[in-house]
Amino acid sequence: MKKHILLLSNLIIIISIVIGFIGIVYRDTTAYQDLAEKHLENILSLSNKDISSHVEDAMTKPVMVSKTMANDEFLKKWLSQEPQNVGNDTYLKQLYNYLNAYRNKYGYTTVFCISAETGNYYYQDGFNKIISKTDEHDIWYYNFIKSGNEYDLEVDTNETKEDYITVFVNFRVEGNDGTLLGVIGVGLQVDSLGDTIYSYERDYGLSVHIINVMGAETSFKGDTDIFISEEELQKRVGIKERLQLNQSETPIMQWYTSEGKRKCLITQYDKILGWYLVLEMDTSSISQVFQERVKSNVFFMLVALAACIVVSTSVFINCNLRIVKIENTDELTGLPNRKQFSKRYLSFLRKNRKTKKTLFMFDIDHFKDINDTYGHIFGNSVIAMVGEDLQHAIGENGIAARWGGDEFFGVLLVGVDEAKQIMEQFMESLISEEKNESYHVTISVGISAVDEDLSMEQMVKRVDEALYHSKKNGRNQISIL
Repeated sequence: MKKHILLLSNLIIIISIVIGFIGIVYRDTTAYQDLAEKHLENILSLSNKDISSHVEDAMTKPVMVSKTMANDEFLKKWLSQEPQNVGNDTYLKQLYNYLNAYRNKYGYTTVFCISAETGNYYYQDGFNKIISKTDEHDIWYYNFIKSGNEYDLEVDTNETKEDYITVFVNFRVEGNDGTLLGVIGVGLQVDSLGDTIYSYERDYGLSVHIINVMGAETSFKGDTDIFISEEELQKRVGIKERLQLNQSETPIMQWYTSEGKRKCLITQYDKILGWYLVLEMDTSSISQVFQERVKSNVFFMLVALAACIVVSTSVFINCNLRIVKIENTDELTGLPNRKQFSKRYLSFLRKNRKTKKTLFMFDIDHFKDINDTYGHIFGNSVIAMVGEDLQHAIGENGIAARWGGDEFFGVLLVGVDEAKQIMEQFMESLISEEKNESYHVTISVGISAVDEDLSMEQMVKRVDEALYHSKKNGRNQISIL
């Protein structure tokens, strides 16, 4: 009897605990359901502010960079004189270097400039085309000019980058009298902005869409994962009512039901970018967060551990890479050293097997006298200057190295005659450098066509012999062997 009472008591206690637990869960669940929508609205409001701020920050910089270029006196002067210099390669190269400098500094996909006078479309890699009103791809330009806006942002395909979907920032360039000189701007691949937005979608458990209403009409009529038309957005999110869009700075909340789920949209207009930022979220995401809280703690600890391993491994790898770079790079010039060049020589020849190749070797004339007269610090600055000018002279046409002391060595992907022209231009650039009023840098050069049947040592000996002839015959000249 006592056993039954004890068992019954235990059962009552267990049942009471279970009932109490169920009651608590039921109460919490009920309370949670009542608060879910308000909580969701709070999350959406905070998320909207955060994402709006970051998206605006991400796009404000390209706008400011474009504005800086549009107000640059160099660019204004260049565009005003462009019609008279269309065939002047030296003049055009000034613009290409200018556009390339901004592309390299900020990492944009494209930096472009269009002349209002000639319609010439230039970008960092050269001339693209002459725009035309009959070319559907160019309608954005005429629509933008017609709008009278100082700048705009648009989504279009990028003709200079295999028609990738790109976000363009366009800025008017005007003379001091208000005359339109052209349009300058930058392009960012949608993917680059998308990576930032996708990270927010993962972090906040919502969907982010952008409706661009400011940009000039373009030939691109489609949608992307991020940039979308109002009509397509309504289909995608499953809302039957018309989206509530106005250019108020106050975010607009809109509740609706889709596929049996209660969802909410928050819409925010950004007057700087001319975009509507639309955030979509449903209550199921909040439920999942609530249910997975314990699991997420364990998960984040594992992620943190994995992150520490990744970071430490990354630091180790980077340190090794820096050490390797230091070992293989000449400190004064930044060029590969002799050891590194020797490693790369054969693979470089194989890679460019079907291309003409010419070796060159030179040293600085009377370099010992330079050191004795002006000191080693000055001598080092001369070597550094020669190395820098050599890199500019070669460009993408080959590779070079500091061979030792004041001696340099390299291979050009051109024939002997063209190699001689390149080295002559290089010699002229050195003479124009004013390191000292009483001294001009000259070099003696030897060049020879690459014979792939000969070893590197044999080729070095041959080109060294050509260098010897230059020095023997009075220096400051090129000898071919």
